[in-house]
Amino acid sequence: MAHLSLFAFNQLIKDTLTETLAPNYWIIAEIGEMRLNQKGHCYMELVEKEGNFIQAKIRANIWAYTYRNLSSEFLRATGTPLKPGIKVLLNVAINFHEVYGMSLTVNNIDPNFTLGERSRLREETLQKLKAEGALETNKQFRLPLAPQKLAVISSETAAGYQDFTEQLKANPRGFDIDVTLYPALMQGNDAPASIQQALNAIGTKPEHFDLIVLIRGGGAQTDLDCFDTYELGKAISQAPLPLLTGIGHERDQTIADLVAHTALKTPTAVAEFILNGLYLFDDQLNDLAYRMERQLHQQIQQEHFQLSQYQKQLSSQVNYLLNRHTEKVERLGKNLKHETEYALKMHRVRLENFEKEINLSDPIQILKKGYSITLKNGHPIQTENVISGDEIETRTHSKTIVSKVIKSTDDV
Repeated sequence: MAHLSLFAFNQLIKDTLTETLAPNYWIIAEIGEMRLNQKGHCYMELVEKEGNFIQAKIRANIWAYTYRNLSSEFLRATGTPLKPGIKVLLNVAINFHEVYGMSLTVNNIDPNFTLGERSRLREETLQKLKAEGALETNKQFRLPLAPQKLAVISSETAAGYQDFTEQLKANPRGFDIDVTLYPALMQGNDAPASIQQALNAIGTKPEHFDLIVLIRGGGAQTDLDCFDTYELGKAISQAPLPLLTGIGHERDQTIADLVAHTALKTPTAVAEFILNGLYLFDDQLNDLAYRMERQLHQQIQQEHFQLSQYQKQLSSQVNYLLNRHTEKVERLGKNLKHETEYALKMHRVRLENFEKEINLSDPIQILKKGYSITLKNGHPIQTENVISGDEIETRTHSKTIVSKVIKSTDDV
């Protein structure tokens, strides 16, 4: 049995294909991935799918000159650019390279074949969810003012999840954000059921969280087909909390994005969105505190001013009353002094008159006028019974005469 080297074998394949196949074929395929390089060449991955599952795929390229013509003609004819997710009818030539393997060179694209099976299925799913009101169900939740407890659905080893958590931890204001991971598959046929299982687990204790976050990193466009299923879209719409998506793609939004409360491009964009909400809440609190402090300061100043006005008014009233009462007191004092002096003068006159009367009634003064007084036993004889033989005493101003009664009228 002859042996072939790998190069010889690949050369055999190339020769066989060239001899056996026609120079070109019209084929129907969906653009799974598509990118342009700096020189303008377009590189694609063409796929065929059964539902959302890939049955076949092959690399294809459109050289720059051809791509400029085909892309502009396609856009003009269909109103949409060439992009991943659409199904197209292409004219291709088969290439087989000993090193790079099989690929197709696209010569032409029929612009009349505009809607691929993939897009059609997605559109059917989207319309079904729209008819059920599922596109607005989760959007009816109000975003929490300061979300700090997050239920995150992602793959633990995904770079997007690591980027998300690091972005949250590195926030410059030091917010403490609690992240609880619910691990799930982020691509493949089993991903929708895995994500739904995580949603069901979160639904058993929604009071523990503020938000649900569904994130994954970048990847091939065909890896995102799991986010376009009806079952996952319905489950997201019925989530018990606002759900944010950051699936990491540049194409049109997936159905998961459309039924979610808020869709963002990447996990870091979701983290930034949450942080911005916290920053806004923090700024509002700081602004409120500042305005309260300023208002309180203004109120205190106003109260101080009002108190100062009251003090001035009170001082003015007190001074007025003091002045009035001082004048009154002075006037009363003057009146009292005048009345006192007058009363003292009158009493002095009365005392002088009393003194004169007393002096006039003073026995000594009477005796000085030449009168005398006769006493018996120290009492005036007018009050005593005088009989003969009684000894009596006669007092003048300067003398005292003792006499014996020889005869008394009472004796007659």
